[in-house]
Amino acid sequence: MHADRRWARSAVAAAGAVILFTTACEGTPASADGDKGNPGFAAFQGKPCPELTAADRTNGYLISTVADPREGITVRPGGEPRTVLVKLCNTTGRALRDIALSAQVEWNHAGERPPKLTVERREAPDGDWHPVDLVVANDYQPLTGASGARDLPAHGTRTVEYRISAAEDAPEGRGWLGIHAVRADADPLDMKDMRGGGSGGFPLTTAPGE
Repeated sequence: MHADRRWARSAVAAAGAVILFTTACEGTPASADGDKGNPGFAAFQGKPCPELTAADRTNGYLISTVADPREGITVRPGGEPRTVLVKLCNTTGRALRDIALSAQVEWNHAGERPPKLTVERREAPDGDWHPVDLVVANDYQPLTGASGARDLPAHGTRTVEYRISAAEDAPEGRGWLGIHAVRADADPLDMKDMRGGGSGGFPLTTAPGE
């Protein structure tokens, strides 16, 4: 199965799921009472989901994405992790069942070397952290490493937090970290079926400490 290498920069058709990305922070992740760990959490929770663009509708997409900061995040080898909040918004009037999440970078993210990144995810603001299997591939592979399946109610939202760090010997790298939302029971041989969730992402850089 092959797909355009620009998958991470394109809106992917999704059965009404909208993924939003907000401010990345260093150090302690968001806490249960909102802004203590992540200053952007409370504001993010109150943000409305963006409407689909005319281009999205023309292409038959059911997903829109927004990122802040637009320039993405940078992790330092052996340094403190960075965190990103992700909100999934079901824009349909029906529940989306068993929506799982996966993370992916392209194979040349670190010059064809293993990126040596650690990715974790939790239900925001105070769920337990769980490891995420980072997929390193060019093809759109939303089912690979997908986990944490949950139902998304009609017009409902789900907010998760990602924590990303680089090993001490991590190579320099630059690219796109894609976050996919996919039905856990999607047919891996049916691209339309796999696009039954949503997809978004943000620029991710691994650079030496300043």
